[in-house]
Amino acid sequence: MRSVADRVIVVTGATSGIGQETARRLAAAGATVVAVARDLERLRLLARELPGLEIEPCDLADADRRADLIDRVLRRHGAVDGLVNGAAVGWQGEVVEMSRDDLERLYATNTVAVLDLCRMLLPGMIVRGDGDIVVISSVLAWMAAPPLTVYGSTKAAVEAFADGLRREALRHGVRVHVVRPGPVATEFLVRSVGWRPRARDLPVAPAPGVSPTRVAVAIERCLRSSYPRRQTVPRVLAATQIVRLQPIRPIADAATAALAGPLVRFGRALANNRMRSRTADGTYRPEPPGEHRPPRDAAALRRGRDADATDPAVSAVTKPLSSVRPSAARHVPR
Repeated sequence: MRSVADRVIVVTGATSGIGQETARRLAAAGATVVAVARDLERLRLLARELPGLEIEPCDLADADRRADLIDRVLRRHGAVDGLVNGAAVGWQGEVVEMSRDDLERLYATNTVAVLDLCRMLLPGMIVRGDGDIVVISSVLAWMAAPPLTVYGSTKAAVEAFADGLRREALRHGVRVHVVRPGPVATEFLVRSVGWRPRARDLPVAPAPGVSPTRVAVAIERCLRSSYPRRQTVPRVLAATQIVRLQPIRPIADAATAALAGPLVRFGRALANNRMRSRTADGTYRPEPPGEHRPPRDAAALRRGRDADATDPAVSAVTKPLSSVRPSAARHVPR
């Protein structure tokens, strides 16, 4: 296994979850970590925890800001040895409920930003004949289902990209790895229904799943490897790829279709249940009024299809799919 000490590694999504744990592990192992995230205040808190950490606030959905980010990093270091694409956003619900802005935001952050960062850093790695790129996919790449259908499609796209890029870059000494987590105990679930954390906030209850440290261990293992790796976390979930095969696929389709509505309602209820603050005694209480409240219509949607039918944003999505007019769909909250 190779060392990560003294290697310059860019980690996106570094202020929470998998990205944050990855930054911690790599910094502890002696790497020069460039931590990238939108939230400058949370980045500063992380930098106080990890002396030597370099912070780069950046909205990766913005192409100009991505280019400026890479320009600053390359001017400072001359070269980047590794890239960990940890940044991602989610959105819960059925596709008919989704606005164009939601759709573009997910693809800009989860897919286009990943491809563009790789595109900008790859030439330097090829010139040096060495480098590592880690793409964070998901088991939803092959099991996309409501309420995370579009999120799953973004992960399928980056996994296909990683497969092709690995075959392009391997002859140049650049290793492209894929890590495919299942459910992970992070803020992702509550963020996907509109919650936006601030640095001073107490933590919300994480989603059910494996520890983000476990995924960070897999990422570090990739960066230490001398060959490209593909790893599912936990490994047992790799067996679920059987749903791609006939005759399993139509059975899985029928089962998921029957459960689509309940799955959406369950996802929102689970997120709502975790959108709470921790008190000093370790119990949970609801946020004070006005705290972290998403837009009114999004909150109504989280309450499920029994929400006030007089709200046009809600009534549009409570109708059968075939009866929703394009004009009504455009009124779904952004």
